[in-house]
Amino acid sequence: MSTHSTHSTNLVPISIVFSNALDQSAEPWLPDISNQLAATVWNEIACLGFTSRNYGSHRWLVKNPSSDCIRIARQNFNQSSGCQIEVLPAKSRSQYEKVGLIFSDCSSIIGKLQLIRSAFSLISSARSLNTTISNFLLALHILKAANAEYDISHSDPNLPFSIFVSIPPSNQEGRLRLAESIVHECMHLQLTAVERVIPLSHAPELQCYSPWQQTLRPVNGVLHGLYVFTVVYKFLGTLRESANLLENELTFISKRRRQILNEVAQVAYLASVDGLTNEGRRLVYFLNSCLDP
Repeated sequence: MSTHSTHSTNLVPISIVFSNALDQSAEPWLPDISNQLAATVWNEIACLGFTSRNYGSHRWLVKNPSSDCIRIARQNFNQSSGCQIEVLPAKSRSQYEKVGLIFSDCSSIIGKLQLIRSAFSLISSARSLNTTISNFLLALHILKAANAEYDISHSDPNLPFSIFVSIPPSNQEGRLRLAESIVHECMHLQLTAVERVIPLSHAPELQCYSPWQQTLRPVNGVLHGLYVFTVVYKFLGTLRESANLLENELTFISKRRRQILNEVAQVAYLASVDGLTNEGRRLVYFLNSCLDP
């Protein structure tokens, strides 16, 4: 598993580190501070006995770092870090099934490992993003989608280093779709880590239009949407330049990036919303600057 420090050695307040990152970074996944952001979470939960070596989703949910953990496979990010593909027992699974998530069985997951590894290989093409994700992804859970054309993913703010994703068909652009889902949910986890220590909104009851949900959503939820889709947009652009892609994959990337630009244009007003803090507005300005055509 990733080896994260559970004691911050940086005496500079995280709010200043975050502010400096917005001034200096050209990458919306904020690679220079991702390790420190993750460390703030580890510092908070260390009293419960959890480390990156014993973390598991079921263990976290039952608050027992020595509880059983059903692990199917390991996916490495590099020589020193990786995540476990984990299966939740019924006790922990039920709360997610109640909100509509359907879990794949073990045999089905094993048959999808090749595509999972292919998606992670794409992510590794963006080295700094790969490192950022390695700081936040320790447990991966596999879901079933309603049909082959539909992807479903989920993360839980109360489950700090775990994500849930469905696996698309291995033909056509499946590995790109899966890589996007992984990046998307890991960035929700990172922004949640930011929010633990830096308030981005001061009026959580305020609602704004979300082009992704196509309905009114809390302002911090819309900010999350802008953040994760800006990262996906930049990630796909990086893949276009650095990965060895097929012609149909390049076409998919161009279409997907145009779609994301159209969606984020619908939240161009976000920086002027009264419900955001100064830090929240600065984040919006920074993200807008990352959305080059």
